[in-house]
Amino acid sequence: MTTLSDSDVLSAVAEPEVGERSAEGQFTLDTPITTRDGREWKTISLREPCVFHCLQAAKVIGKKPSLESVYDSQIDMVIRISGWPKAAVDQLGSTILDSAVAYVSAFEDDARRAPAADPDCPPSLVLVLSPAIEAVNTTFTDMTLREPVVAERRRFKATEGRGSVADFLQAEIDLVGEVSGWPLAAVLKMPISRFAQAADYLTGFFTNGRRTGNLFQQT
Repeated sequence: MTTLSDSDVLSAVAEPEVGERSAEGQFTLDTPITTRDGREWKTISLREPCVFHCLQAAKVIGKKPSLESVYDSQIDMVIRISGWPKAAVDQLGSTILDSAVAYVSAFEDDARRAPAADPDCPPSLVLVLSPAIEAVNTTFTDMTLREPVVAERRRFKATEGRGSVADFLQAEIDLVGEVSGWPLAAVLKMPISRFAQAADYLTGFFTNGRRTGNLFQQT
């Protein structure tokens, strides 16, 4: 009679392996996905989203967030960052997609001020971007922020008041650009974690103002 080890018997109730996370932001499938064009897709590589990625994903949610539209926005984010075609992403195991979404959304989640936390509003804030951002034939390394004035806050409220997740993010984008003096292209290229710090600093002056946090948390 063959003696069974603990690992042998526990393997009967173990979760099946659906893929391996081989490096930070990289997920390797056990079995490659083949799309109709004959191409094989095995490793999905992700990185921190920039503001552009998050704005495009927010637009997918639409005016009335639903479980379906939020899920579609998550898929859109993974497609844009990984470079995988939708046909391949649609064939991913759902647990792999969940892990991918958790990875890309953590950059903003970890950077945002907690909803219940009191804002820290020093007279000014300087953010140093490394690596620098290249936009409109200019290199941007430092972003200097200060308290928004009434006119800037009013324009923020007007855009925010349109009501969608994308509108709120657009309001933050416009406010960051207006106060910092950075052009829109440069703001859109910011890593989302650095942008979140900038936006939270500025909206922190609007005490108890509504904020969305990560768009993936909208329902």
